[in-house]
Amino acid sequence: MSFSTSRNRLCAYCNAGDFARAATRMRRMLHNGVKSSMSRSIQGGLREILGNQIGPVESRSLNTAAFVIPKADFFQSNEELSSRPKVLVRLFSHTSSLWHSSPSSSPGKAPSAFKSHLQLGKPKLTALIVLSTMSTYAITPDQSHAIGAAAASLPVPSLWTLLFLTIGTAFTSASANAVNMAREPVYDGMMSRTRSRPIVRGLVSPRQAIRFAILTGITGAAALYFGVNTETAALAVINIALYAGLYTSMKRTSIMNTWVGAVVGAIPPLMGWSAAGGSLMDPGAWCLAGLLYAWQFPHFNALSYPVRDEYKMAGYMMAAWANPQLNARVALRYSVAIIPLCVGLWYYGVTDWMFVADSTVVNAWLVACAYKFWKECRGTVAGKGATASARRLFWVSIWQLPAVLVLAMIHKRGLWDGMFEDQYGDMTASGAEEVIEELYETE
Repeated sequence: MSFSTSRNRLCAYCNAGDFARAATRMRRMLHNGVKSSMSRSIQGGLREILGNQIGPVESRSLNTAAFVIPKADFFQSNEELSSRPKVLVRLFSHTSSLWHSSPSSSPGKAPSAFKSHLQLGKPKLTALIVLSTMSTYAITPDQSHAIGAAAASLPVPSLWTLLFLTIGTAFTSASANAVNMAREPVYDGMMSRTRSRPIVRGLVSPRQAIRFAILTGITGAAALYFGVNTETAALAVINIALYAGLYTSMKRTSIMNTWVGAVVGAIPPLMGWSAAGGSLMDPGAWCLAGLLYAWQFPHFNALSYPVRDEYKMAGYMMAAWANPQLNARVALRYSVAIIPLCVGLWYYGVTDWMFVADSTVVNAWLVACAYKFWKECRGTVAGKGATASARRLFWVSIWQLPAVLVLAMIHKRGLWDGMFEDQYGDMTASGAEEVIEELYETE
């Protein structure tokens, strides 16, 4: 039996005869305290590992001698290691004091309770969701947004509706993310990109996260129901169920979880469209939803590829490791699909024709990076530049989506009509060419 909590080792028990003694020793450590500063929440997390993780795994592969896996080997693809039956005692996934080199283990004052709970909502992801909802609210055809229009002739946009939409979207997104974290603390602890999450570090318990999710979910849904409309609130509740329920469950069973996650990303634009008074039967609404749906694939497929081995070790079914060629091909396919979806926004009267030209330049940038990524991955063995291409595609996707949404707001159909009304009368932006011709004839 081997047991280690050193700076560069983690524990592994694979001998059935020694397993009982190992578990007894761990329970004794829990009783006495692994560290004098260990909190009750961390002890509870370790007990959860003992009760829920080691037990089920025990019956799978306890037929070899015990061995210790170096941390460097654990987080890389290693055929020898992956072929050896093993049971890993992942103490490090619930307490940074047992994983000294993790980002969360640097010495210093622990984050406040407020900051820890704020992290449960995945602030960066929530900000992106709020951005897509708010921008769609602004893009939805509505002459009240026209620049230069007389206030007496057109209604003023409802800032209160926008405020409730923003609050409701942020809270319901935080609720879904908190449930997701509460369901996966052990597996999050196995990956570098999720190891610093508050539940993994023992700053918040799974039960506290669920309470936080319930509070934010109810608050967000209420804000949307009373401050916006029933349809928008219903879409938000459906999204919580899809993300926290179906998507989180599918992550460990099928690579189709990515497609379900893309549906989750496509719903916020529909919320913004509905909040602005638009009909969900309007094709323009579905072009915006399709844009966000398609964007998920180059973004996430590129994000998951460099850490595909960590996803594999954690047991997450992702195309990045299960089928790298499919992963890159899907990223390219949906990158290309974004171009006709942007054309559809012009065709169905959401934007003016200039949006097609401007957005195509940005979308071509995304397609070029996706093509390079696909080209590196299309062979039996991925090229040396595949990881670099994936990272480049990921960062391009981070810039491409906000750029397209901002361009859609700038080129909103009818937005600039009021600029010409005072001098040239009641004229649409589509008549700008006629104005220019008249000016030349006058000269």
